[in-house]
Amino acid sequence: MQTRSIDIDFEVHKAIELERWSFDETPNEALRRMLGIDASETQRPESESVTPIANGRPWVGKGKSTGLILPHGTDLQMDYNGQRFTGHVDNGTLVLEGQRFSSPSGAADELCRTRDGRKTRLNGKELIQVRLPGESGWVLLKEYEQRLRRKAKAA
Repeated sequence: MQTRSIDIDFEVHKAIELERWSFDETPNEALRRMLGIDASETQRPESESVTPIANGRPWVGKGKSTGLILPHGTDLQMDYNGQRFTGHVDNGTLVLEGQRFSSPSGAADELCRTRDGRKTRLNGKELIQVRLPGESGWVLLKEYEQRLRRKAKAA
């Protein structure tokens, strides 16, 4: 099947990205599903089939994180002052060390302390690393956000 490029705004791009079952699924496959168009032309061989990520909503950034989307089940880790904090995205929230947070900086500010125990004011995107479902490598959240922005501009 022949494809062609179209111009879409950022809100449409976000909706398509939220619909994708995994990063192996193409935006076209997600859009065909959203529109109810028979996807048989784009079916993958059984060995390459995409399975949906466990039921759950992605975390969608707001404010300074607008456009940043992390699928449900994404692993999180943050290192600060010799401590490692771990967690995951659970049904639309960031969970680190069993605590729920609405933003990366909120998590960093709450969990990280100076050596003498004082609270911090940190940019969580510069500390938190993510490992997306089905992937093996970790990437700094800030770098992942930059990738998404470049991808959105190229679309």
